[in-house]
Formats: sequence, structure tokens, C-alpha cells
Amino acid sequence: MATLADNRASAEFVRSLREAGLDSVRINSAHVTPEGLRRVVELVRSVDPDIAILMDTKGPELRTTAPAAPITLAPGDLLMFGYGTEPSTSDRLLCASSPEICDYVSPGDTLKIDDGAIELEVLTDADGFISCRVSRGGSFDARKTIALPGGQLPPLPAVSDRDREMILAGVKAGIDMIAHSFVRSAADVEAVRSLIEGSDIELYAKIECRQGVERMEEIARAADGLLVARGDLATAIDIAEIPVVQYRALMLCRSMSRRSIVATQILQSMISAPAPTRAEVSDIALAVMEGADTLLLCGETAQGSFPRECVDIMRRTILSVESNSLRCKIK
Repeated sequence: MATLADNRASAEFVRSLREAGLDSVRINSAHVTPEGLRRVVELVRSVDPDIAILMDTKGPELRTTAPAAPITLAPGDLLMFGYGTEPSTSDRLLCASSPEICDYVSPGDTLKIDDGAIELEVLTDADGFISCRVSRGGSFDARKTIALPGGQLPPLPAVSDRDREMILAGVKAGIDMIAHSFVRSAADVEAVRSLIEGSDIELYAKIECRQGVERMEEIARAADGLLVARGDLATAIDIAEIPVVQYRALMLCRSMSRRSIVATQILQSMISAPAPTRAEVSDIALAVMEGADTLLLCGETAQGSFPRECVDIMRRTILSVESNSLRCKIK
């Protein structure tokens, strides 16, 4: 499966990936309108109606507000963090998702911004905001994810108004799968299920927050499958735990006859390089051996310089493993 960005949604591009071995595409609902979704679905169907289409939702995520100008944060910088709807600045980062955000953060905690590219050390509470020191710097110029490692997400609704609009648009457009983000419990899955009732759409729960890991079995029972989203997951738990969580999710899916997807940074180096690292090829092979049904390329095909090469090396590695009968079996 490959992520198809709106600015690359051409018949020629999709056909090129299909010829390289593409089976299915992912559309990120955060970056398209309902009309844009319809256009991309129609485009993919025009190339080959057998290409399966997955749309993922935003889910109960936390994000900064968009800055009016690019922000650069350097280690040691001090800033305030809290709830608001105004543009974020280098001295005040705002979260538009949850007014209660500061209630879930304590001095000594770490906040991770943009999938952990930027880290903030929480210092003190101050009038509804918290003061922070930048421990890992970086830059951004758009809304970015906020993670609270080791903590619980604030009580955000499972399905936002934006998600509801896109899910209904996806049903109307005829997509094949939905992957709901930041699933915390079976109730989150059922909230989406109620919106696609009567359709043939498969519903995947994305495992990418601590609550999702802790309640993985009940979530798997409620969903048609699990998607191990290693990017955001690595900001919610110790990165060293990711392989174990992936293995557990894939074994759980196989034992419960659920489908599974593994995603994020599978061929990360190929965003800018024409060939993968040996470790990346081994990552693909290991996921196949563990029983993954689908491997999902994200930035590699959404904005990378070698999308066709990524699909090709993934196809060849999968076939190599499967042809040598190395796929694991449950006893």
C-alpha cells in the first residue's frame, strides 16, 4: 500500500506504482476535502478498479495551531504552552484540540511535537499555561502533532465533526477501507462503525497511543483489523517497545482472524536515496514473517524522490520471503 498525496494524484503516477507492484493506496483525510477525496478515488478507479483504497481519519489527536510564520526552536529556549486558537509563535505554542490539555501535563513531563522531532521539558504551571524549556529543537510551519509520552490523552470525542464529514464522504465515494486514528478503546471503533453501517467498508483501528496498546485485544475484537502506526506510537511509548508491540498486534490479528497493516518509516531513507538500507529490507521481511497482511508506505510515496523504486523493492522483498516459505505460523 502506498500513500497518495493530492499533489501527486495523476493517472500516470498511480499507473507507475501499479506496474511496480502496488496493490492499494492510502489517502490521508487530513489533507483533502470531501470533493478532493472524490476526485482521487475516481482517478484511482480509472487506472485500475482493482486497486483497493484506504482513507485514514484524524481521530482524537492533539495538534498545535498553525503559525503565522515558520517557527524555529533551539535547545534551551523557554516558551509557554497551552490551549488557544490563535497562531502559535516561538514563545507561545497553542493546542486547539483540548481546553483541558494542561490538566494532563505535570512539571518534569516531556512534550513531543511533530512526531518527536521537537521535545519540550515541562517546568511549571502558570495561569492556565505551562512553561517549558526546549530540549530538542527544530522548525515547523504548519499544524503539528502533540504527544504526551506515558500520559493519557484528554477526553476528546472519538469522532470529530471533521472526521464525520470525511467518513460520510468516503462512504459516498466508494472507498474500501477506513483506518481510524488514535483509537483508545472498542467504543472508539464502534463510534466509526455506526457511520459506515450498511456499507462494505473494512474498519481498521490504528494502534498509536498508550491506551490503544493497553486495550489492543478489545479493540481488535471490535475492528476488522489493526494498523500499527509506528510514527505516532513511538512518541507515546518507549521506542524500544515498538517491535514488541508490532509483534503482539500481528500475532493477535492472526489468532483472531483479523487483518493487519504495518506503517511508517519502512523505507524512510528512500525519501531521498534511490536504494534502501539493509536494515530497512530486513524490516520488510520481518513484518512478512510475523504475518502482516499489508505494508504501508507513507512519506516514501507521498513526497519522496523515488516512489516507484520504493514500491518495487517492497514487492521484491515480500515475494522473496513468501517464495521461501518463511512466513511465521501460529501453533
